[in-house]
Amino acid sequence: MLASILHALWASAAAVVGYPVDLRAVVMLLTGAYGHEEVHFESALSALTNSPYKIFFYFATLCSFAAGIGYVSHFAVRQLGLDRSTRILRFNNQWFYLLSGEIIQFKGSPHVDQEVDGVLLTTIVHHSDGDYLYRGVVADFFFDGEGSLDRVLLTLAARRKLSHDRKEEEEAGSPESEARYYEIEGDYFVLKYSEMSTVNVDYIFVIREPEEDIKVADPTAQSTVDSK
Repeated sequence: MLASILHALWASAAAVVGYPVDLRAVVMLLTGAYGHEEVHFESALSALTNSPYKIFFYFATLCSFAAGIGYVSHFAVRQLGLDRSTRILRFNNQWFYLLSGEIIQFKGSPHVDQEVDGVLLTTIVHHSDGDYLYRGVVADFFFDGEGSLDRVLLTLAARRKLSHDRKEEEEAGSPESEARYYEIEGDYFVLKYSEMSTVNVDYIFVIREPEEDIKVADPTAQSTVDSK
């Protein structure tokens, strides 16, 4: 639909400046119908070959304008956060919003006015000796050529066997519960999406106190000690 509108505008502009588009030749070239015994083939071909630079300029300017409109529109939507408030403007790939934490800013979310300070990802990966639970803070993520999630980059990664689950009496996050994990050495840990089965995402919020509520000790103040 948009392509048809742009072509109509460009064809009209070409006619205004004195270079009308030969619509009859265009239709014949697109449909391959050149009349009885292809009597109009030569005229259609001539319309294409007689003005190659004009045709090149037509498509070059049209494609450049379309690309520019696309980039500007994308920039405006992202900068103004329109994709978070308007469903029709969102990317088709929901993994971007989930792993970036922007999903909590969707209209109707209880955290719509908050920004995520970190994303903690936990997933199950199958190994020959059993299933393991991996977790870490999402540092980055990548998509393949088709737009599907390909890899997730984690920092502060750790893992444990799935069978070593916490006991009912243990609280989540307790020292006993955390001791079941062991840290994976390295700056980054790469998880392939194809190897992940179940994914859990937790969002990290840092509570910042107002500056006026933070008391800073005066280094010049003198302290007194009672002596007996």
